[in-house]
Amino acid sequence: MKFSLALLLCVLPAVVYSWNQNCITKPVGFGYKTTGGAGGKTVKPKSTSELTNYLKSNQKLIIDLTKTFDYTNSEGWATSSGCYFQKCGNGFQESLAHAGTCNGRPATKVKYSKAGTTELIVGSNKSIISSNGKGQIKGKGLRIQNAKNVIIRDITISDINPEVIWAGDALAFDNVENVWVHKCTFARVGRQHLVTYQKTNKGITVSSCFFDGTSKSAAYCDGNHFWVWLFWGTHDEITLINNRVYKTAGRCPHAGGWSKSQNYVHLIGNSMEINKHVGIEPYSGAKILSEGNKWTSYSNPINPQAKGGHLAMVNNGNDQAACKKYFGVNCLVNKYDGQSKSKTWFDVAVLNDFSKLDKNAINSARSAVCI
Repeated sequence: MKFSLALLLCVLPAVVYSWNQNCITKPVGFGYKTTGGAGGKTVKPKSTSELTNYLKSNQKLIIDLTKTFDYTNSEGWATSSGCYFQKCGNGFQESLAHAGTCNGRPATKVKYSKAGTTELIVGSNKSIISSNGKGQIKGKGLRIQNAKNVIIRDITISDINPEVIWAGDALAFDNVENVWVHKCTFARVGRQHLVTYQKTNKGITVSSCFFDGTSKSAAYCDGNHFWVWLFWGTHDEITLINNRVYKTAGRCPHAGGWSKSQNYVHLIGNSMEINKHVGIEPYSGAKILSEGNKWTSYSNPINPQAKGGHLAMVNNGNDQAACKKYFGVNCLVNKYDGQSKSKTWFDVAVLNDFSKLDKNAINSARSAVCI
């Protein structure tokens, strides 16, 4: 059977960026010092109660998840006052009445799983892994709180009240130091996939993870999740490297936005795919260095409404070369397919601020980029 060249061109995408999830094998970036539960005993929880206790314990542990731990019905269900965030046919999100989200929006009663509204507490010196690739935490997220030295890898966190805003986050950082999150999948979460709270969160690397924004319940009713990454600690140092961020609508990331925010975010070598709305949102206190990322079908890699923050978007050779003064090496240029184009925003102050941090962390990430 013969096919015309014209037909082939119609069915093939203009640009395809491959994503190699296996190319990073050790922590790089700000979390490069993380060792997790290495040296501790390995445990394989059999129930949600066992997992809960292992996570919050004071022991150094390697916690091996070999199955799905479903918390969805573990604390019952509730109905509370809320609103339609934007009722636009099928697939909309509702919101609990919190922090002004429902101001001016049509009221409704919102049903949600109570388990999703609070996260499982994770203590220091833990490795949360899945040796058989079947480890999943469903219906409840994780909160690393007042802790240091945590590894989370090869697990899935999913299905946390996906229809309801303010009814649960997947992974929260709350006064942490040295965390490596690697080769994890995040999917169907009502609010944030990642969030830092208003304390110090240093030494964090998130690498080779799949952030799947596909959702039947979305803020804009288009199947693309909005609430992805929110960083607003008093001093965050975060590397986001070699992640695949798919079908999202905003907060990729949102950083800053309150009076004490100071958020150093190194967005490097990620595959940013399919976003009809907005991506990076630098608000007051944000200092974002974006380099070597691949943008596919992205309407606005930068939110045109964002203001007050600082962003260095490395888009050309001059931007690339400017890094050498501060880091001793060039930055990496972002790449865009035919459907994606970024506005110019290159704030040299970001390079100056980053150069005062751990240069080993910044350069180790740059040398590890693999897409």
